Amino acid sequence: MVEVAVLAPLFITFLAALLIAMRIQHGGAVVSQAAADAARRASIVRTAAQARTEATSSALATLHERGLHCAPDVKLDLSGYARPTGQNAIVTAQVTCRVQLADIALPGMPGARTVTKTHRSPIDPYRGR
Repeated sequence: MVEVAVLAPLFITFLAALLIAMRIQHGGAVVSQAAADAARRASIVRTAAQARTEATSSALATLHERGLHCAPDVKLDLSGYARPTGQNAIVTAQVTCRVQLADIALPGMPGARTVTKTHRSPIDPYRGR
């Protein structure tokens, strides 16, 4: 009985820490996929304005489909669209999302964790304008 009373809180703390680590890992993977999707989608359209719209909607769709409910911040570097058609350029997408942990955290553990991922994709050099 004494052993159970001593070990049970340690086991519960270990399980909570394991669940938090898994949720952070899953959140990081989903945010990374959202950044990759946003960068890829932005790199295949013709204009920077269209790239911004497509990238943001793509990131939101990926997060929603993968079950990560957060209000993401999508930042894009579309300066490559200023280069003439035919020259190499890249687009960069950075997605930041706050992964909620409050439902599994114990007192003293964090209630949320911010995850930021960045991805780059080459802009189609033969895009039409």
